Amino acid sequence: MDLYSRQIGTFGIEMMGKLVQMKVLISGLRGAGAEAAKNLILAGPQAVVLHDDAKVEARDLGANFCLSDADVGRRTRAEASLAHLAQLNPYVAVSVHQGPLTEELVASCSVAVVFDATQADLLRWNEFCRARTPAVGFIAADSWGLAGRVFVDFGDSFMCYDKDGEEAKSAIVAGITQEDPGTVYTHNDRRHGFQDGDWVTFRELQGMTELNGAAPMQIKVTGPYSFTIGDTTKLSTYVREGVVSQAKVPQTLTFAPYRSCCSNPCAAEGAELVVPDLSKFGRPEQLHIASQAILQYREKHGSLPQPNDETAVTACVRLAKDFNRARHAEGDRSLSVEAVDEDVVRKVALFATCAICPMTAFLGGVIAQEVVKFTGKYTPLRQFLYLDMFELLPSPAPSIADRRLTGGRYDDQVAIFGADFQRRLGELKLFLVGAGALGCEYLKCFAMLGACCGPGGKVVVTDMDRIEVSNLNRQFLFRQRDVGHSKSTTAAEAVRRMNSALKVEALEQRVGPETEDGPFDDLFWSGLDCVVNALDNVQARMYVDSRCVWFCKPLLESGTLGTKANAQVVLPHLTQSYGDSQDPPEESIPLCTLKHFPNAIEHTIEWSRDLFEQLFAEGPKEVNSFLDDPGALLQKVKAEGSATSQLSRLGAIKRALLEREGDAPFDACVRWALLEFREKFHDSIAQLLHTFPLDHRTSEGEIFWSGPKRPPAPIVFDVGEELHLDFLEAGANLYAASLGVPPSRDRARLKRLAAALDIGGSFKPKAMKIKIDDKDTTQEGADDDDQLADKLSDELAAIGNRLCAGGSSSSTAAATKLTPATFEKDDDTNFHIAFVAAAANLRARNYKIPEADFHKVKMIAGKIIPAIATTTAMVTGLVSAELIKVASLNTRKVEDFKNAFVNLALPLWVMSEPL
Repeated sequence: MDLYSRQIGTFGIEMMGKLVQMKVLISGLRGAGAEAAKNLILAGPQAVVLHDDAKVEARDLGANFCLSDADVGRRTRAEASLAHLAQLNPYVAVSVHQGPLTEELVASCSVAVVFDATQADLLRWNEFCRARTPAVGFIAADSWGLAGRVFVDFGDSFMCYDKDGEEAKSAIVAGITQEDPGTVYTHNDRRHGFQDGDWVTFRELQGMTELNGAAPMQIKVTGPYSFTIGDTTKLSTYVREGVVSQAKVPQTLTFAPYRSCCSNPCAAEGAELVVPDLSKFGRPEQLHIASQAILQYREKHGSLPQPNDETAVTACVRLAKDFNRARHAEGDRSLSVEAVDEDVVRKVALFATCAICPMTAFLGGVIAQEVVKFTGKYTPLRQFLYLDMFELLPSPAPSIADRRLTGGRYDDQVAIFGADFQRRLGELKLFLVGAGALGCEYLKCFAMLGACCGPGGKVVVTDMDRIEVSNLNRQFLFRQRDVGHSKSTTAAEAVRRMNSALKVEALEQRVGPETEDGPFDDLFWSGLDCVVNALDNVQARMYVDSRCVWFCKPLLESGTLGTKANAQVVLPHLTQSYGDSQDPPEESIPLCTLKHFPNAIEHTIEWSRDLFEQLFAEGPKEVNSFLDDPGALLQKVKAEGSATSQLSRLGAIKRALLEREGDAPFDACVRWALLEFREKFHDSIAQLLHTFPLDHRTSEGEIFWSGPKRPPAPIVFDVGEELHLDFLEAGANLYAASLGVPPSRDRARLKRLAAALDIGGSFKPKAMKIKIDDKDTTQEGADDDDQLADKLSDELAAIGNRLCAGGSSSSTAAATKLTPATFEKDDDTNFHIAFVAAAANLRARNYKIPEADFHKVKMIAGKIIPAIATTTAMVTGLVSAELIKVASLNTRKVEDFKNAFVNLALPLWVMSEPL
């Protein structure tokens, strides 16, 4: 589970359950096929079958990162790729199919993915996959140098259960009208966040109760705090309260067969040609026609047009025009254009046999994500995606002599950019900041491209982190044996094996003001050609950006969040810097909401995370400070916070001291946990209701418990409730750990202890003042808190005097000290997340808030950023294309460069000129 923890944050447990049962065929491993296989194996299906009987050529080494010089001419691409790909994930069965594809093999797969296939094979296997019951998902892709395409067909009736993978939104209802259509108004504490066409359900409505639990209703948004739902005239009158929640309603999607889509790529209902680049409207249609011409040429001549073969280019242009005329004659049921763009056809045909890393990495990320969508989560591509990177072409074009091929690993790039440009790539001096998921992909791209591989070239990569198990799911240069080792050093060693010519220096220093005197001094920054960020925090990005601005260095910036990614190009004197435009700060939860008035599970999780720190980190530290110097600690506590806060802190210190005397048994820890349960989930809630009864009204006469203020209910401990025992087990074991008491995982023993313990006492309400919001200036607490805090302080002072009088040596003092906990989210056996999850869900029960599963609590409490290999690979492909442009920056216009925003879940690509 640790291996997939970040991925589960994106995909969810249900989708992972489907994914691990899938068997996927990947046929064609030149470049994009190897990338897709890598990303898919990291994702974790049950099995992946590799197929490619072509012998490894030298030029394949510039596209397929699995291959080595020893494989050239000796092994097939599939055989040579197997060992490397199989190591990526021990839970995936990776095998090779030799010989032609068979119907038996394809029928046994969930999804068949074919790369660089002939038109005849595309038609045959697509029809075969569609004819299966249930249908086998079919995905085809081609990488033709600077152009690429993807085709997806999931059959006549494919069920999509979650179109975007986003968390379902909820809002508090403020009113519903009786009209046709009825308008729902939401509370103005925050925007509802719904969109036209969303489906919603209602609960907890008082009045108009017919809507509670009714089937999902489709809405039309009329404003940030309102939307309509249909005819409500026959329903009872709305009175107050209620929650409206977004519902994930399954959609049936229809796909058209490849044969139909050749004539009309939008043949399926609802399908459309994606326009990834906003400056290239109409380009996908031209690329579709060009692709059909290229495939027809292959059928006629037995192979794709060879690099820079002008005769073949002319033939392809003629075929494209013939194809367009034929489609035009068929009328509206087929796609045609007013005039074929010969330049587009030419650029596809010239480099149709070439495979370069930016395009193959991009396609590999996209295709692997489309395979994952066969589980029913996210919206599949409907049905073609076309992308070109023609702006990478140098101007003026290299000479024929400069593009002469030599049988080397960079031949495909030389055919496009020329040998002189390849040498310039090799001489680049780059600084890669970060060796995590993005950093691993960038290093691979540098090795494939031959960047920093010349005599004067070099890439410096720095990362302070060590490899963890959860990294292995997407940081593909690392293996289980590398856990605990340096990320930068391990990544550098791995990427040298891909291309021994790569000059890479691995460092483990932070990039910041503290390293400006070395190693990242002025001389270092001045000697760079470009900086590539592979960071996961804004502060570090801002610092690197500031140094790039100061030293006038290009910066390539990127980031991912689940299925979303962005890429930004920062060019000196030409574009905005990264710091010129920042995301708005993350919304913080008001303190009063956390403390007294939660209305969402996120509120209870944050409250529980704070409780963990208070009980098991700060609390033990304060006890230790008391043991070091009782007087100083008591003086510090009395000088900080309210009397109520002081009372709580001093009480915790006293209890810990009393239970620490001698060897405290585990029974005492269970008793402590029971007392905490009663205080947090019963007494404090009962006190809140005593201060603000359910019928309490505000000074304006409004009902107090309304809107975001949900009326709570106390919980009485019940040994038969599993959630109650979860809290008891986690709390007792964490407290035992702080006291040095041996842990106990015996659940039956825990139940017996809890049932037998008498914690005594009963709740006695106090006259207490409580803030109702963060603007309230009321001093919280009971009237006698000052007196009780003073009394407790005196008692602790006496205990301190006894300790001092005992004349305990420093070793004795150390032996009596508590062990504070350091929150660790990735160890599910340490009770940290278990405690937070139990406490959060108990508090959710107090306030009738829907509870969260363990993994959701882990993601939120641990502030884990959802991450998947597919998105990472895709965006590094786009950024690598920008690096090629940076290598020839002096001949470039700013219009050549592309910023990008992508969401693979929808799917959506938006590329535009940098600002």
